[in-house]
Amino acid sequence: MHSLRKVRQISVLSAMLAALLACNLGAPSQPTAPPETPASPEVPTEASTEAPPPDPLVVTYQEPTFSLYQLDGTLVETRPADGMNYPRPNTAQVGGQDVFYVYTSPSDFSSVVRRVSSSGSEDLAFTASDVMGSLSFAVSPDGSRIAWAQTISGPNVPFSRLWVANIDGSGQTLVADSETETEFADYFVLEPVTWLANGDLVYAWQITGIGGYILFFGWSSLYQYSPDTAAITPLAPLLSDSQGPCWSGITSDGAYAVSSCGGPGQMLERATATGVETLFPLLADQGQAGAGAYSPSGDQLAYGIARSDYNNEAGQVILVASRGGAPVSIASHAPGYFHRIFWVAEDRMVVGVSGMDANQMSVDLLRTDGTRTPIGEGTVIGLMTPAP
Repeated sequence: MHSLRKVRQISVLSAMLAALLACNLGAPSQPTAPPETPASPEVPTEASTEAPPPDPLVVTYQEPTFSLYQLDGTLVETRPADGMNYPRPNTAQVGGQDVFYVYTSPSDFSSVVRRVSSSGSEDLAFTASDVMGSLSFAVSPDGSRIAWAQTISGPNVPFSRLWVANIDGSGQTLVADSETETEFADYFVLEPVTWLANGDLVYAWQITGIGGYILFFGWSSLYQYSPDTAAITPLAPLLSDSQGPCWSGITSDGAYAVSSCGGPGQMLERATATGVETLFPLLADQGQAGAGAYSPSGDQLAYGIARSDYNNEAGQVILVASRGGAPVSIASHAPGYFHRIFWVAEDRMVVGVSGMDANQMSVDLLRTDGTRTPIGEGTVIGLMTPAP
């Protein structure tokens, strides 16, 4: 019995083993899939941590106050501007977070450059002129340096001197003196224009004693002064004893300048290194032109034109979108004209709008596509980077 039980157990095991072998041997061979290669983790693109620069504040003047606006027209702050006469590009400016202007004493007509911050006002005493005359200045964009010219009306001819210094008055240097300069006619005086990106100063020999229906401010010539070497380079030299105030804009590197010296109302661009000049074609209603301003890159140019008809004035903003491109009108205003342009970025600018009355001054934001929105009232003085 035991032997028979063992035989049966062996038989059952053999049958099970045979069945198992039959299943394994009878099934077709299946290729084994290679192990899946794990996907390489994506390397995240490093996001720029640099925040875009904040929009500037627009500074305007309406007697007796400077107003600071956001580009959307929100009034942020006001600052006192007492003793301010009619503002022009080198008697009222923005530098750093401060507003600078020529303060004229109502008692003795002496003048001094005054700095107005959010916390108060301070006179830059080293710029003071204690005699009747005129004072003009140019502050570097960061507010660290200043150039100023004092012009004194003598018995027969004006006399002027041009200085540069640090904003605290240190490092004062005489740049030019009309008394020792014999190249120019006696009625040309010195005026600072602007500071270039490399720290050099641009100044002008400026005609005096002119009048008439002149809509746009400008300079009669442009010269570059290097504080490091004291070298003086003519960028747009004075060509005649009657050259009017026609130069109005220059790139931040000094490579190109724009003026209305090309004829009645006609604008031209000068490559300052070579002296080659390019005339822009006259457009409709272009009796006067000026207010030239270059975009931050220096590649685009905007300027103003006007009909030059006091009884029926009309103005336009003209855009030259690239060097060598054709001028195109992107905005118009009547009655009145656009007297000042400040670029905010490559696609937009702030424009000063002048009516035919001294009280009809306003400021608009103008995009290169022609979109125009109001910002505020008053004469535009400049753009201010908000304090961090």
